[in-house]
Amino acid sequence: MHGANGPAIRPSLGAGVGEPMRYAPGLNQQVALQERMREALDGAKRVHLAAAYARCSGTSKLLQLAPPRGSRAVLGLGFGISDPLAVEQLDDAGIEVRVVPDGAIAASTFHPKLSLVERRGELRTISGSANLTGPGWTTNVEQFEELSFPDPSSEADRQRERYELVWDHGAPLSLLRRTGDWDRYRQRARDRRLLEREDMRRLTRLQASTGQLVGSLARRSTRAAPGYLGITNDDWWQLQLHLRDQTDRALFWRRNTKGFKALATGGVFFHLVKDPSAPEQLRAIRGYSIYPGDYEVGFAAELFRHYGRLLGVGDLHELHRGLGIPPGGQIGVIHLASLAELDRPVTLDELRANGVAFARNIVSGRSLSLAEVATVFELGGLGVGDDVLLAAEHRAAPWH
Repeated sequence: MHGANGPAIRPSLGAGVGEPMRYAPGLNQQVALQERMREALDGAKRVHLAAAYARCSGTSKLLQLAPPRGSRAVLGLGFGISDPLAVEQLDDAGIEVRVVPDGAIAASTFHPKLSLVERRGELRTISGSANLTGPGWTTNVEQFEELSFPDPSSEADRQRERYELVWDHGAPLSLLRRTGDWDRYRQRARDRRLLEREDMRRLTRLQASTGQLVGSLARRSTRAAPGYLGITNDDWWQLQLHLRDQTDRALFWRRNTKGFKALATGGVFFHLVKDPSAPEQLRAIRGYSIYPGDYEVGFAAELFRHYGRLLGVGDLHELHRGLGIPPGGQIGVIHLASLAELDRPVTLDELRANGVAFARNIVSGRSLSLAEVATVFELGGLGVGDDVLLAAEHRAAPWH
């Protein structure tokens, strides 16, 4: 039996209590966990979450669903995987946050993925394999179970008791800040990101030299819009470089509130950094991000309350000034994977000399073809090579 959005919720009985409940199994491939959470949070009174790891890609998706104030989250800090900014993001949004550092138990042993959503006359429990991350809520191969109980009921009380046992493992974030343990965790997470980034640079160079980097963009889902060259403010770029050790996302804001169709999901967003002190022809592409397909429109004040420094600005006034919009205006936000730097900057002069046109009157950016993406990677020192460039020009992908 299937509903319009995946398996229908099946009536069943509470365990040994004779109370009606509803049950639905789920897989991201059928209907993403994010969509199940969206439906559950619509009109909810409060949500209680527990996850072993949280990344900004996940907390951003949660905050887009506007969880009610008074909600709670307990998050693990094992291995330095949770983004410090993700934890702070929830705290800044008015969610009561606890974290599980190394202490009475090893933080690496804290591994629940559990959500309780309080609704009028109903308690929903969603549990499974997904952590609070963007891929976990959308594209990863994840399974989850959704149970719905009448509330009040003895079975709803049992679910709350289950959550409280998990919640009790956490310590208030405010306590870790007072003791200095939070600063020590931020350093641990930063050290982990440095190692991850160096591993990713080595992998990227290998994929570029073998053609896999460009070949992945030749897939049917990506090849119509594989690349985009966006004009990036220098202050935004520098702040995002500073923040990338604490987050797995960079948020690129724009005045345009229409849908962002210039780049396919999985495509490459190149950053042409606008340096006011340099001549126009010497402006350079400094790096790139992968676009996971997440685009958001909202009021600037609300978005700043959700994301704060992740937007690459120091305060709301700076955001209004940078976009030239009045207070109360709406903006668009392109969610990007963390920044990766090219091995060497690529100037507009070099681009134009190698057949990639970029007019002087472009104010936001332009789409790039597969061949142009390959050219930028080659000029940026990633060693794409002539054979890959030639294949890209013909939209062939023998390396794929």
